[in-house]
Amino acid sequence: FSAPSADGRLHIDYLDVGQGDSILVTFPNGETLLVDGGGRPNYGGKEASDFRADTRTIGESVVSEVLWYKGYSHVDHILATHADADHIQGLNDVAKNFTVGSAIFGRTPMSNENFASLTEILSRHRVPVEVMRRGQSFEIGGAHVEVLNPTPTDDPDAPYDNNHCLVLRITYGSRSFLLTGDIERQAEADMLLNNAVLTADIVKVPHHGSHTSSTPQFIAATHPQYAVISVGRHSPFGHPHPDVVQRWIEAGVRVLTTGENGMISVSTDGKDLDVSRFVPE
Repeated sequence: FSAPSADGRLHIDYLDVGQGDSILVTFPNGETLLVDGGGRPNYGGKEASDFRADTRTIGESVVSEVLWYKGYSHVDHILATHADADHIQGLNDVAKNFTVGSAIFGRTPMSNENFASLTEILSRHRVPVEVMRRGQSFEIGGAHVEVLNPTPTDDPDAPYDNNHCLVLRITYGSRSFLLTGDIERQAEADMLLNNAVLTADIVKVPHHGSHTSSTPQFIAATHPQYAVISVGRHSPFGHPHPDVVQRWIEAGVRVLTTGENGMISVSTDGKDLDVSRFVPE
């Protein structure tokens, strides 16, 4: 496959991976950044009896398929916000099915089976790895990417839980997008205390809309037009929490979930904002 040609727009696709996260960012110059790759099997319904085993993983049947459909054989950058299975497992499949230019992590928990498995594949394919922390930033194709979390550390055994997720704020022209992983109240408060600029046109709601996150103060600081929740149609964890959804709505934000809307695709030339949905049958 040949990669699609660059069109000068920033594209962000929030993939429908069920209970999990996977976000494909295509920069104006055509470079790609895959933030998380989903994982765990998709659940057929609320009852255990509704579960239907799928021999193909989420990383294979959803994430890789989307990349193939878009015409990619190479992904420039993959990024794991943290090592939870529903975020990192699918990156294993991507690293096997596509050539990868580089990998980005916020923590390097080699004791974690999912993380160790991914780094073994990356090492085998000689993919360079970069560890990024709060305060760092980089530019791709005219878009600016800021790292707002986690805090810097040299401790290889540093915590790698939800509050130590990589958080990115991507800005192109006058438009900004906040990718939050699974951060909870502690990380939200920490970024606010650190005077992080959190305003965004679209926020990927932290932790699948769990009650652990999305404090009123955080919502007020982000002040988006849209809030995207990455979640299955029938989450076994009760995501998104109704109170959390209501908080975003009461703040005047339009809430979209991948479970109800399928893949949610956003693009901008730095001024306009186009939002489209692939509604599943």
